[in-house]
Amino acid sequence: MQYSFDARFRTPRPIAAGKIEEVFDATPLKRPLLLYRPDGMNSHDGWLAVKSCGHADHREAEANAVRLQEGLLIVAAKQKVGVELYLGGAIHTRPQGSQLEVRDLGLPLPTFIKIDELKDMLVLSAAVQGDASLTPNQRVAAQLLNDSFFFFRMSSDASFLLRVSAVEALCPQADQTDAFRATVDSVIASIPKDAPNSDQKQIKDALDRLAARQSVRSACKSRIKQLIGNDKAKEFETLYGQRSDFLHDGKGRGTLGAAADAALEIGLELLLADIEHSPR
Repeated sequence: MQYSFDARFRTPRPIAAGKIEEVFDATPLKRPLLLYRPDGMNSHDGWLAVKSCGHADHREAEANAVRLQEGLLIVAAKQKVGVELYLGGAIHTRPQGSQLEVRDLGLPLPTFIKIDELKDMLVLSAAVQGDASLTPNQRVAAQLLNDSFFFFRMSSDASFLLRVSAVEALCPQADQTDAFRATVDSVIASIPKDAPNSDQKQIKDALDRLAARQSVRSACKSRIKQLIGNDKAKEFETLYGQRSDFLHDGKGRGTLGAAADAALEIGLELLLADIEHSPR
């Protein structure tokens, strides 16, 4: 018994209606892909769907669907188009010819269309020709970068925060060194014994967290410097300061468009570098 999958996505720009089906030769997936619009959805929300048949079993169908989604996320981010995966990346796999199909009630049976906007066709074509395989953190970063292109539902300030968060997702917080923890222990030991208990506890808890692992800000600086250079690390340090000022003090509201653009460039470069350096 062979299996098929379908996966749904949308881009920030609506796709023209009233066309016929479009088939892509997805060589890496070893199966052709059919791009279509679920009937009745695109006029409102812009959802598209990709279907692929002929997979040996459920596991193969699901693995290729994930591969396609990850390719879409990377290519759409690189081309600065943006793509959103339906329900965060829900995948429907089923036996071919089966009448049993898991389907959202909001998704009627498909009507096939031709996609006539070149950029969107290029995104899908490039995605299926790629060989993306993302770690969980890389996928989170890619989704955040793609989400930041949906300007119709967020401000440039919100896009900026998403892009900074995408960078954070790629920067693991390392454990502190023994020497650093020893220094923290000496600071804790110097807390005046006559200080109020609540103050002692608050200071000790904060220092214990600091001793456990490096801060997010420090982790970002280290990882960016390691993968894409010291100049980018310094640039992101400035952006992270703007992020903190905005979140904690409300500074810069409505003026973060340029910062959002800069965070996007760093986020994309870091994501691609992180993928390149990931073990395969």
